[in-house]
Amino acid sequence: MPIEGFDFKEFAKSLADQASQVIPEDIQGPDRQYIVNIVYNFCYMAGEALSNDTALNFNAEQASIVTQFIGEWAFHKSIDLIKGNVDPQFRDGILQKIAFTVFEIAKQAIIKNLPQGDMIAVVEHHVKRAYVEALEELKAKGAMTDEQVNQAESYSNIDAMAQQVQQEAAAAEAQQAQTAGQAENQIAQVSDNKILKLATLAMVIKRLPPNRQKALLGKFDKQDAQIVEEYARMEGLENKIDTNVSIKCIKEIQDSLPETHRVNMERLFERLHAIVDNGNIPKISNIVGKERTRVKKFVLGAADNKNYEIAPMVGNIICQYLEEKLG
Repeated sequence: MPIEGFDFKEFAKSLADQASQVIPEDIQGPDRQYIVNIVYNFCYMAGEALSNDTALNFNAEQASIVTQFIGEWAFHKSIDLIKGNVDPQFRDGILQKIAFTVFEIAKQAIIKNLPQGDMIAVVEHHVKRAYVEALEELKAKGAMTDEQVNQAESYSNIDAMAQQVQQEAAAAEAQQAQTAGQAENQIAQVSDNKILKLATLAMVIKRLPPNRQKALLGKFDKQDAQIVEEYARMEGLENKIDTNVSIKCIKEIQDSLPETHRVNMERLFERLHAIVDNGNIPKISNIVGKERTRVKKFVLGAADNKNYEIAPMVGNIICQYLEEKLG
């Protein structure tokens, strides 16, 4: 009786597809296809055997664990055989012994309800022993020399992958530390007053759409933009800066801007009237229905040919929002 929720055919295909994406680049041609085929065939046979074994009474998760163990070790050991220059005629036999070993050990580990870490360790131990035994048998038959056996045993793909992951993790950690250090240095070089202004701007910018954030940050000095980005990613930024301080910073920023307020508002009202005149008033009313009274007056006033003052930056955001919503 099939195991509910366990489609061994699709699972075998999925594992083979995953394997094809992580085969080392120096393995090409027939060897590359051999690895994919081995993973698929062994996983297919294991999944089918588990599905037909009514005595085990495994569920889908347990069957998947056993099958995945076989796929992983078929993958790693086929690479070891290829990189160890083992003659192709011996590869299938060695891998079959390994797959059988994994199949039996993994089943017993699940039946005994071993923790995942212990299960991984015990399967790996038996795989390594089965691999060495298979090579030694070939040497005893005269099919392989001591040198060939030593070469085949010397390479371990799973160890190589683990080392690569550790190196990448260490490099990523070092990069993060370097980036954090650079940010701290940059922040340390900026005056306290400027820091407060940049943090206040970060609170505003983080609420904008990504494209607007990018456009605004592009107008900043590179160092200032990086500081703003750092603050924008900081959780609970709004709670770390006193509201009165933020208001004061915004006022100082506004005071430092060129005297173009009237021109900006005239252009803003022209833009808003164009949106409202060309739009669907009921739809616009619905869009701003839950907004603050001041926002509704600003938008819907345009429908009555009235202009209600609002901060240019806020008005610009509202217009852009309406344009996006109305297409």
